[in-house]
Amino acid sequence: MNKDTVLAVINKYGMLKSGDTVVIGLSGGADSVSLTSVLLKLRDELGLKLICAHVNHSIRGKEADGDELFCIDFCRNNGIELKTLHIDVPRLAKLNSMSQEEYGRKIRYEFFASLAGENGKIATAHNLNDCAETLLFNLARGTGSRGACSIPPVRGNIIRPLIETPRKEIEEYCSENSLEFVTDSTNFENEYSRNKIRNIVIPALEEINSSAVSAISRYICLARQEEKALEFTANEKYGLCVSDGAICEEKLLKLPRAFQKRIIFRYLSEHTRSDISSRHIEDIISVLGKNKAVDTAGGLKIQSKNGYLSVAGPQEGVSPWRVEIEKKSCETNLPYAKAVIGIVESKDLQNFNKEYIDKCIDCDKISEKLCFRSRESGDKITLTKRNVTKSLKKLFIEDKIHSEERGKIAVLADGDEVVWVEGYGSSKKFSPDKNSKKIMTVKIENF
Repeated sequence: MNKDTVLAVINKYGMLKSGDTVVIGLSGGADSVSLTSVLLKLRDELGLKLICAHVNHSIRGKEADGDELFCIDFCRNNGIELKTLHIDVPRLAKLNSMSQEEYGRKIRYEFFASLAGENGKIATAHNLNDCAETLLFNLARGTGSRGACSIPPVRGNIIRPLIETPRKEIEEYCSENSLEFVTDSTNFENEYSRNKIRNIVIPALEEINSSAVSAISRYICLARQEEKALEFTANEKYGLCVSDGAICEEKLLKLPRAFQKRIIFRYLSEHTRSDISSRHIEDIISVLGKNKAVDTAGGLKIQSKNGYLSVAGPQEGVSPWRVEIEKKSCETNLPYAKAVIGIVESKDLQNFNKEYIDKCIDCDKISEKLCFRSRESGDKITLTKRNVTKSLKKLFIEDKIHSEERGKIAVLADGDEVVWVEGYGSSKKFSPDKNSKKIMTVKIENF
């Protein structure tokens, strides 16, 4: 590994262009230290603005604090700007009914995105071994061809310049360049699935084939190429099968099963924001040509009728609904999901990044009695980030939310005023500010 081999990967996948702002996720480990070192060497050549970002998750106590101090010293010694975030992941993950790993990842990427801005890039230090481990993890869970593609080199504005570099070469680079780094002690604990793959499965495979990681990488590369070809053809077939918001069953049934599934998956994706599983797709395939309807992802009803698959009409859609709540931490069931409410004291506001706070609610600006309900005629919201006021009807149309889905979106109201909307956050009038003492967090979870 050297700056030229990393630059070759950057150019291969079109990761960067001259003048880009790059936020580097710096944990202090060998991977992220090496990534930062290489990008520093390429900074002038590529005309980059570099910012390092470190998140202290408050999981490993003094060890985590030591990692943060290391990152501060490293960036100071190398003349690179560092932004840090302290977040009590164990407590807030529990508050949001998420695993620590899931919540930590969510907060990290929200923090990185807030620093990168609209046009910046986020560079993470995922490497070749990470790809191999992710593939094995996905296979153990029964993945399809998409999961076989493992970690993508580029996803949106997230780039991974070390994606083709083995961990061994990264360690050698650190040694050759006298780079110090920290080691997360939890990496050696086999309580986590990924650690078992890293510490047990990969070494066992390398006993069979010393180049096992590289061999797995070649398979991932082929899987990505084949996935791209399949998706290209599926998109062509989608245009032939779908028109006027419905799928022609006769045309769909003439296709191989793999393309049937991809077309149905894309169709569902265009009509619901909920997670789509293989079970949802199989349920829809099971009613093809039978003039039946089936409930699927997010409560969406798909019907087979007169040779076409389509979203069930308004007569089978969503009835108005309303659920009263009090201003306190609680969980409550809505018709189509569960709402998790948390109340956070002002002393904990430092644990939230600005973008996340904007989606929360200032408790002093709302009444003691609130309600979750479906959208009503005349509902409006002032979007904090855009500073514009729009009707929910117009907003949902602009964001291409299907009409049968709109009534399922949770609206939190205080009397006749819209306080918060699922997927959009709080209205500007109710969002926290520097004088906020308590804030309300709202999370909507599928059943």
